[in-house]
Amino acid sequence: MAPGSGEIGVSTATSDCPPVGDRIVCVPETDPGGEPVALTTDSRSVSPPATMTLTLENGAGEPLSTNFYAWKLWKRVAGEWVRIVPDIWVQPLMVLDSGEHHTWALTAEHDLPANPGRYYDAWQSEGTVGGLGGGEYAFATDGFLGESDARMLGFAARFSVDAPDLTLDPTARVTDASRDDDVVTVRGEGIGEDAQRAEFVLRRVGDADDPQRVLPEQAAHDYRLRNTLSYFEDGVERVRYVEQNHAISPAFGAGEPYTICYRGELYEASAKELGAA
Repeated sequence: MAPGSGEIGVSTATSDCPPVGDRIVCVPETDPGGEPVALTTDSRSVSPPATMTLTLENGAGEPLSTNFYAWKLWKRVAGEWVRIVPDIWVQPLMVLDSGEHHTWALTAEHDLPANPGRYYDAWQSEGTVGGLGGGEYAFATDGFLGESDARMLGFAARFSVDAPDLTLDPTARVTDASRDDDVVTVRGEGIGEDAQRAEFVLRRVGDADDPQRVLPEQAAHDYRLRNTLSYFEDGVERVRYVEQNHAISPAFGAGEPYTICYRGELYEASAKELGAA
């Protein structure tokens, strides 16, 4: 008989792994040989650039409903798991039949992505994640066995990345930057004749109620943060990133101001249109 979902893995609440699913099979916390469904990796440690293969195998005796695009890469920082990428993914319902497996080929790079957008778009079977600093990571996905009302199961494989800490640099969109007292203005390349000028601003703040934690590995994939955070130095209180922000509303995808915490410092992020150049 196929095992019930309550017999697979351990409660996510008691696991020392990312919070994926109601119960989770997390390698090496759990022995994959003793579980009917497990996600394993061919390498427990990588030194970028390197490609690792992750395999989700279903031996449960019934189909696993899942989405091969909906994997997530996490990093553990100060005992907390933080999701790095992806930000968006397509959402087809896929089925991994009993006796079948699916593999992902993840190429890990320390170098920053050359032309990041605001979002990291997931891939189905192979792709590259750049901007990974040293530390402990986990690749994870989820799914359910049998009927659609079954509890959600998480599957994860932990591994380490042997690399230096990550340092942010501006992206290739930046054309020049200038400082006036405690304000740095960064200019980006124009996009389209009809584009409207807009600015994305980060400014230091002293406190915040509920700041959004941002890791360097997350900021590496967001050109807005790359082109502002990398210009903060002693005495700089505000950084403005100005460009022809084409076909994006609200400007830079930022509606109301919000606060982030980056490497122990608090910043308020905001954006606004500036009109035609």
